[in-house]
Amino acid sequence: MRENFYTRGDGRYFAFVEAIDPLSDEAMKHRERLPEHWPGILDRRHPDSRPPTHRVWLDCVRRDYFLDLDWVRAPYKRSMPEVDNQRRHLLLEMDVDQFATILLLLSDTDIHGGVEQIQEGSWQEIILSPSVGLPVVAAADFDLIDAQPCYITGQDAAKEHRDLLLNVFNLEFLPDADFGEYGGTPPWPGGGPPFENVGIYPDYQVL
Repeated sequence: MRENFYTRGDGRYFAFVEAIDPLSDEAMKHRERLPEHWPGILDRRHPDSRPPTHRVWLDCVRRDYFLDLDWVRAPYKRSMPEVDNQRRHLLLEMDVDQFATILLLLSDTDIHGGVEQIQEGSWQEIILSPSVGLPVVAAADFDLIDAQPCYITGQDAAKEHRDLLLNVFNLEFLPDADFGEYGGTPPWPGGGPPFENVGIYPDYQVL
């Protein structure tokens, strides 16, 4: 069996919580209407677990890769155009194979303290495993093309390395930056999360 691309090695990642959206209980009852990959995630959940209450998108970078970059500890503050351009170049030169986008369907009872323990915009430290934890799918971007099933554990706040992460992914220069094909958006290879099937999310239902 082919090794899962995202669980290879120790499977450790820093994960940025891109979005957390509440789910409609009624919509979740109709699996045939759910987006691709959702039924598979639900089938892999423990049979005694409660139905998911939230959809969570995680933008992830491999922990060891990130910490081995020789420039991550160099302080960055928006200053001169050449400094901003250098930072933009470093971000765009990062190896896209070291990133992952994760779709997690989460219940309030799946983690200690409930969903409130994972704040949108926070950094978490996670492990992707072939068989242990909560079921997810991982892919190169939010389109979930060639998504691979795996499991997530950890979800501890990345407190020890939070300052480094904020320093590297400091996007203060974005209003004046030209990211070319990225269109000036944050330099995550996956882009931004989709809002398909709006009836699944109560806050986005069309009346």
